[in-house]
Amino acid sequence: MAFNQLIFVCLFLPISALLYRVIPQKAKKGYLIFASLVFIAWGNISDLIYLFAVILFNFFTAKQMQRFKNDGQAKAARFVLISGLAADIAFLAYFKYFNFFRSIFGLSKASFGLAVPIGISFVTFSLISFLCDVYREKEDVPRFFDFVLYITFFPKITSGPIVSYNEFMRMLENVSITRQNVNLGIEQFITGLAKKMLLAGNLSILFTAISTAGQRTALEAWLGALGYTFMLYFDFSGYSDMAIGLGKLFGYTMPQNFDHPYTAVNIGDFWRKWHISLGAFFKNYVYIPLGGNRKGDKRTVFNLFVVFLLTGIWHGANFTFIVWGLYHFVFNAAERLFLDKVMNKVPKIVRRCLTFFVVMIGWVFFFSDSLKDAFVYLGNMFGIGTGGSAGGYYLFSFIILLLIAAFLSLPVLRNVINNIKRQKYTHYFPVHAIIMVVIFLLCVACMVSDTYTSFLYAAF
Repeated sequence: MAFNQLIFVCLFLPISALLYRVIPQKAKKGYLIFASLVFIAWGNISDLIYLFAVILFNFFTAKQMQRFKNDGQAKAARFVLISGLAADIAFLAYFKYFNFFRSIFGLSKASFGLAVPIGISFVTFSLISFLCDVYREKEDVPRFFDFVLYITFFPKITSGPIVSYNEFMRMLENVSITRQNVNLGIEQFITGLAKKMLLAGNLSILFTAISTAGQRTALEAWLGALGYTFMLYFDFSGYSDMAIGLGKLFGYTMPQNFDHPYTAVNIGDFWRKWHISLGAFFKNYVYIPLGGNRKGDKRTVFNLFVVFLLTGIWHGANFTFIVWGLYHFVFNAAERLFLDKVMNKVPKIVRRCLTFFVVMIGWVFFFSDSLKDAFVYLGNMFGIGTGGSAGGYYLFSFIILLLIAAFLSLPVLRNVINNIKRQKYTHYFPVHAIIMVVIFLLCVACMVSDTYTSFLYAAF
């Protein structure tokens, strides 16, 4: 079950949200676990086998680790931590990377028996956060059902945001189901749904047509890359908005995951605005433990290399993702060593345009099936190996959509709405409510008429 399916929007969500409001306070947490398990089992009931296994393993691993720490056996506690992390990563590697390694040695794909579990990458990061936070004594081992809810909470399990264990424990202590939170949650959910159905869905038509063409002109190649750049943003930020909105409906305030990343002034700034929860995870659980930027430039560059190599590997079992990660590493390292000193003298608008260009070129590696395909596509963008004559058709057909996407990727509309809210105009709220209803109905119409398309990051 996905957030952009009719069965979720018109059946699962309204029923689960309504029942959550009317059941007694003491039963809400248990009910939310039940609803999450139904959501997970709807797609593939075998996912529950995987989840129960990793939940039990990690819970009792944390219990044993904490017991050793309380008894003053630091080495034993550290051994348990490393063993637990190794087991979690090995399980992820088996399902996600085993066939990748087999392909390197020319071996055929292996069958796992079970399907790749739902949100395995995001679940694994939650488990790593749990074990590390308990080991660092940021949090104690929770009650079992609190831990179950942390792992299975359905708004975040498929594609995040990645919520650290100590963040979620703070949420549990401050569950707030107010009218304002519910209204904000509904608004954010509809906004995310619109990003997916009305923007990403239509941009995918442009990208698919161009990326699957046997030949393409330079104009087509640029339009395809531009279409994907906006499609990925609206698809993933749309999912994040929906997930965060759902959290608010149930009283949980999850962290922001996007902050208009295409307005970034450099690549470092881009990563502070793009997939914020992923950046925070790597910062807190990889970059800082390795020494961060506290041990000189050489060590800082090495730490960045590790982070972006892992970022690429995490996104998929393909050399294209590794190259994409290292591509961003090169720019991050260059900015820290010398590039920022040069670029700070350049007007911000120029820096934003250059950053957008660098990011868009990087997405070519991200969406390509192989490095060969990526370099062929990049060659097409710069006039190498081009063919065909449909560039003018695609430009004429999609220019309005691309301009709308470009405008909505800027914070202009958000700033205008916030300013209107501050002014407390009398007619704002009823007009805003009507607009939200119309947008929602348009999204439902798209869901009825269109073929279902999954969220892009569900693959990771």
